[in-house]
Amino acid sequence: MSVSQASIVNAPREAIVSIARLNKSFGTFHVLKDVDLDVARGEVVVIIGASGSGKSTLIRCVNGLEMYQSGSLTVDGFQMPTQADREIGGDKELADIRRGVGMVFQQFNLFPHMSAIDNVAIAPMRVRRKRPEEARATGLRLLERVGLRDHAHKFPAQLSGGQQQRVAIARSLAMEPHIMLFDEPTSALDPEMVGEVLDVMRELAREGMTMLIVTHEMGFAREVADRVVYIDHGCILETVRHIRGPAPFCRACSGIEHGDTTKPCPLNRPVARDKTALTKRGKSHGIFDRCPVDRATKCRLAKLLRCEREGCRTRHRRADRP
Repeated sequence: MSVSQASIVNAPREAIVSIARLNKSFGTFHVLKDVDLDVARGEVVVIIGASGSGKSTLIRCVNGLEMYQSGSLTVDGFQMPTQADREIGGDKELADIRRGVGMVFQQFNLFPHMSAIDNVAIAPMRVRRKRPEEARATGLRLLERVGLRDHAHKFPAQLSGGQQQRVAIARSLAMEPHIMLFDEPTSALDPEMVGEVLDVMRELAREGMTMLIVTHEMGFAREVADRVVYIDHGCILETVRHIRGPAPFCRACSGIEHGDTTKPCPLNRPVARDKTALTKRGKSHGIFDRCPVDRATKCRLAKLLRCEREGCRTRHRRADRP
């Protein structure tokens, strides 16, 4: 990477989401513990971690679906009120925050009695006071963008799971959000439907949309993420900066390690900087090389998997991949 390229990559950007020492509890269960996270405008941040670690709760706090007890949460210049403030009526800025935040859920949450175009157009008409013809024209354009123009007048029950999720993405985009939140958008889909949803998200990433994504799709995270955040038991254990690109070949196939500056990259892409980060456990890890927690017991992320190089029939450990 040249000096000019490095300066562009490392240039500071305005933070659209700023979280400082955020704490969230459900009764006596402490879900989020002193979470600190900044998301820059135009950045794609992927949150990974085990089920129940607090990933979904964190992004639900960002648009006010969950109330937090203490800390600070600023979204696009607006201060999100705490639970105590909202209980006494101090949530006037909540509507302003939600106008600029789009969210895609696991279960689609489409109105079953409304067609796809009506699901997309209703929010701009009700919230942004757009004329019906203008809202529907925008809705048709967005449905075409996600490949569903021909299904605009179908009801959710007439669509597949992948199609319903793409309608949900179009519905969020109709509000012209400044940031998109994705809460495991492919977890409720059959494997063959996952790709069509991820393709839409890839396109959004290429267009520079700010996105905060909770997912278990590790290959997708590697491809689109600017930064990967690992959460465990309500704490951010590791944050790794990552340069977007396809998953590299295994060492056995490529013959060299990605990140070796003395040899050309087999994928002709710049070497990723800050490949490792220091965890709270005091050990340095590459987020895609081995388990970020590095437990002494069997690591869930170190399972054997096939090399992505076409024609390779061997199996390699994740630690053997660059």
